[in-house]
Amino acid sequence: MLGRLAELAHWIPDAVALEAADGSLTFGELYQRVLALSAELVEAVEALPGTPSVGIWAEQDTTSVAALLAALTTGTPCVELDITLPEARLAEIAQRADIGIVLADDARREAAAALPGVVEVRGLLPTREAPAEPVQRGVTGDTPACLLFTSGTTGAPKGVVYTQRTVLAGSYNSRDALRITPADRVALVFPISFAAGLIVMTMGVLNGATTCIRDPRVHGVADAVDWIQSERVSLLACAPSLLRALSSALADGQVLPHLRIVTTAGEKIFGQDVLDIRPHLGPHASVVNWLGSSETQALSTFEVAADDPVPPGVLPAGRALPLHVFEILGEDGAVLPVGEPGILHITSEHHAAGYWKDKEQTAEKFLPLPDGRVRVRSGDRATLDEDGVLRLLGRADDAVKIRGYLVEPAEVEVALRSLPQVRDVVVRAQPDERGLDRLVAWVVPDPAGGTASPAVLRSGVARRLPAYMVPRDVVLLEELPRNERGKVVAAALPPVPERPTPVPPATPTEAALEPIWGRILHLDHVGRDESFTALGGDSLAVEEMLASVTSHLGVELATADLAERPTLTEFAALVAARSADPSGRRTSNVVRLRTTGTRPPVFCFAGAGGAAAAFSPLAGALGPDQPVYALQVRGLEDRGVPDWTVGQAARRYLRQLEEIAPEGPVVLVGHSLGGLFALAVAHLLRQRGREVVDLVLVDTYLPLRARPDDVPRRQGPEAAPITRAELWRTRLQVLTAGLVRRPAEVQQEVFHQHGARVARFHRPQPWPGRALLVLSTENDDELAWWEPLLTGEHEVLRLEGDHNALLRLPYVVRIAEQVTAAVDGVVQR
Repeated sequence: MLGRLAELAHWIPDAVALEAADGSLTFGELYQRVLALSAELVEAVEALPGTPSVGIWAEQDTTSVAALLAALTTGTPCVELDITLPEARLAEIAQRADIGIVLADDARREAAAALPGVVEVRGLLPTREAPAEPVQRGVTGDTPACLLFTSGTTGAPKGVVYTQRTVLAGSYNSRDALRITPADRVALVFPISFAAGLIVMTMGVLNGATTCIRDPRVHGVADAVDWIQSERVSLLACAPSLLRALSSALADGQVLPHLRIVTTAGEKIFGQDVLDIRPHLGPHASVVNWLGSSETQALSTFEVAADDPVPPGVLPAGRALPLHVFEILGEDGAVLPVGEPGILHITSEHHAAGYWKDKEQTAEKFLPLPDGRVRVRSGDRATLDEDGVLRLLGRADDAVKIRGYLVEPAEVEVALRSLPQVRDVVVRAQPDERGLDRLVAWVVPDPAGGTASPAVLRSGVARRLPAYMVPRDVVLLEELPRNERGKVVAAALPPVPERPTPVPPATPTEAALEPIWGRILHLDHVGRDESFTALGGDSLAVEEMLASVTSHLGVELATADLAERPTLTEFAALVAARSADPSGRRTSNVVRLRTTGTRPPVFCFAGAGGAAAAFSPLAGALGPDQPVYALQVRGLEDRGVPDWTVGQAARRYLRQLEEIAPEGPVVLVGHSLGGLFALAVAHLLRQRGREVVDLVLVDTYLPLRARPDDVPRRQGPEAAPITRAELWRTRLQVLTAGLVRRPAEVQQEVFHQHGARVARFHRPQPWPGRALLVLSTENDDELAWWEPLLTGEHEVLRLEGDHNALLRLPYVVRIAEQVTAAVDGVVQR
């Protein structure tokens, strides 16, 4: 490696080798830096007993990368210590790697000295001039260059040993696969403590390109967009998760013209990822799927040029790079025919040398062959076609039998990722109540894609895949747990809520309802004690179910009816009663989501056209000991003329609240326009000497009268423009809304327009009590506008969901946590 640096320093001494925020180094300067520091390290290592490794612990920049290159050339193993790792993990790595010397930046020198086994901590720069000749410790192609630590099957990190030969082979293969020349500017955004980061660093430097260094984990994605543009990066290698974040961060029409290749590694990349980034690339740029592993370095590439059609689903891994041979073996170790799935094995002279001081694991993974090459068992199930194109099917232990069918979770992930409601997803198989495997999907919703309820997502998958491939359980998360490499940490995924074995229907009405619920929820069976909303039914699914009940059973019910009787057996009893007495209809706008519990009650206020049933997820998240009541605009689903002012509605709501809870503290939660109702009720309660534990305003928009005079006359989703004729028509519709039954979507729009008028002329009064303001990504209210209104103790919670999504999982969990904490403070007094 040192010889290659000497060649580059001779031929292109003035070309920039490294560039970062701390400056730049030419190849001539880099070579002199490496010569000087390498000589000092050899001297320091030889002064210590045994053969200690050298650690580098610093933020990535030109100084730390030059120090790493120096350590790589000494003939002593070096270890890049990731600055994001917890101290306990770093201590374990230092101990396992026998690190005796650490090169650290100023911010980490003290902590470096405390690592186990460390005898000496040095700076990143040499203290003397470079010697005339290189100083090394018997370096050959098989000499260990560095140790890369990955997670181990036992939970302890294991060190993969890269030799000088391994590093040089990776740079050689990368040069040909990605067509790297000295004219390139290569982005180093992977951490160098990962195999991908080390490969990117060495392929840039050893091929004479300029390596531009930045760590997006430190500086953020938005910074990365500007940095790629300003640095004129021509080759970007990153994880697919970072590529997706960049695609989202780039503005419409924003192009990165200097990029000629974007390549990803570390996890699956999908055709949709290519389609998402393409509009931001120049007319000749390619996207490359780059396969490799810590044990084998870079293995294959699959390039999608600018004019190539984009393959659907997961991109193929591509053809083997030079110096590597792919084989697909069966369980018996025999090579399988073309196209038949089996376990991928890779044969080469240039693999890693095994695991550091772990002969047992090395023997399990690395098989020496008689010709001097080594065969590595990858653990990936794969196929090879007649053209030598490799396609990964998932890990060997990922494929599962579902109802007797062999299912690859990766295929289900592809189906889910194709849905607009999904930003990120991982699918795994887990045993159900009977011990049989069932599919579970952990999904991060995309706020821009619409409702991402479990029922909607299961329906989306059911439109693409057989029924046995539809996940039975869908868990919604704000983000997937990922390790420092960007990979999903399966052990950190939250547990799936327990679901007992469904109890079969016990009455004719339950038997009639169960298939309706199952069809809409995309479940084979629904137990009589199971809740429609808890099983993933959102507002649209509820409306579809109610319409089906009317069509098949002749009974007309409201969303509030289901909210109060959420289980199959409770709802069936109401259907049976309404069948016996068809004249019955709701006469109250109060929905009792949970009447049991000992804690101070929570009263929720729905917004314009919003159903009180929308607070069902919040009631579920608050737990069984928390009474929860929800109120909706009069006339929406019950009989009554709606209120035309916030004050009028608040006085009526107060009477209803006092009938339920005549004394004691309460929590008020309002969504959208309901926040103004909640605020007005809070003032009325305060005048009566009642305690409002917390006032929670969920994505409430300030009315025009409460905003600064110079703010444009825009008022959020409740201020849709309307003509005078439309206004009077809407008023007439609203006046008869409690008497005339209209389709749900018409009724909702009528009350939406009604709410816009109510909000427009309201001026809220400052609230001196405790408050929580929850804002969605759609809310453009300035926090400064709220300060004159929220004069007491208050917090602001921003969630990456849209206006209506905040009342659904996963976002509502954060709101429930805040409410629970506030109530706990009262209970514990």
